[in-house]
This record gives sequence, C-alpha cells and structure tokens, in this order.
Amino acid sequence: TAAVTEMGGDGGVNGGANVHPFLFTDLFAARGAERDALQARVEALGRLYRLASGESAVIRGLKAALAAEGGCSNRCAEPWEALPVDDRVREIVRSAFP
Repeated sequence: TAAVTEMGGDGGVNGGANVHPFLFTDLFAARGAERDALQARVEALGRLYRLASGESAVIRGLKAALAAEGGCSNRCAEPWEALPVDDRVREIVRSAFP
C-alpha cells in the first residue's frame, strides 16, 4: 500500500483493513519514517495469509485474526476448514498491533 500511494495511487483493497482499519488509514496519511514503520506492521499482518494454502488462505487467515480479537468466529464455509486460533495467529496480531 505504501509503495502504491508513493506512485500516486489512491490506496488499495486491503483485506487486513478488516482486522485493523486505522493501520491502513494511518498508512495512507503517513510520510517518511512513520510510513516505513506502519508498512512494517502491514507486512507483519501479511504473514496471516501464509498460514494456510490455496485460494482460501487470505480469508482463513483474516477470520483467524478476527476470531483472536473476538470479532467473529474463525468458522469457514465448506469446503474450507477453519484455521485454528493458535499462538501463531496471536503472535502475528500482536506484532502488527503493538
């Protein structure tokens, strides 16, 4: 997102904004070192998308993060299985949102 806005883009369609919307609005408004620090948090959040594989990886990672924060269940529609809300998920959420 930071790179796109630096090239003149107006933002992005960021799934992680469902977990922490202010992270992305702050990133859009930030400049310089502040933007770099926020981009590092966005990249940490991106690790959620690699906890599962296949076309459902992003949705499963986001639902697990939201469940870890008490926002919803991690349950997924068939044929996908829920990604467990475990220490890996909690650590990613903590690292992205200190």
